[in-house]
Amino acid sequence: MHNFIGALTAVLPLAAAAPYGLGPRDSTPGCTAISFGDFAWTIENFAYYASYTFSTPAHQISGGDVTFNLTNPAFPEKVSCTAYSTWLSDFFYGNINYNCSVPEGSGTKTSFSFSWPSRQLNINQTWSCDDEDPQYPITFGGYGTVNLTLDCKETNYQNPNWQPGQIYSSRVINCAPVTLPLTPHDKTAVA
Repeated sequence: MHNFIGALTAVLPLAAAAPYGLGPRDSTPGCTAISFGDFAWTIENFAYYASYTFSTPAHQISGGDVTFNLTNPAFPEKVSCTAYSTWLSDFFYGNINYNCSVPEGSGTKTSFSFSWPSRQLNINQTWSCDDEDPQYPITFGGYGTVNLTLDCKETNYQNPNWQPGQIYSSRVINCAPVTLPLTPHDKTAVA
């Protein structure tokens, strides 16, 4: 018994010498863990606008706009995506990739294409995570496609007493902004 108390007395100072402030690790997943997991981008406020204006019966001035923000759950910053087209008559056919604007110093690169006839939006994004080993970051790539359901209003105007210098006719398509998740159907990782 005396030896047991002596051994316990010798070990107690070591137990009391454990580092102060060590608690459970932060359970919030980092960039790498989120990127390897099942995640979805958030497409915020996707909006489409098109205007067809005839200044004369034969002279058309027309264009279409697409705007939205994209958020990757591995990064806090939003990516701003916009495009303008004058390619008649639907403006966007899904065959041109437009680069999105990313915040300065961002580790992401994002592009998109959109087809007005099919309402299909394609997202292509690469991003890097260095939270697990800054010397060897992991570069991820994701590609996703979604067919959008848009609530659009169309207004038409025809000038019944047109004179040169006036607007002959106009047609405007304006779609209400829509927000939705998009899960990439293809994802890669390169260390």
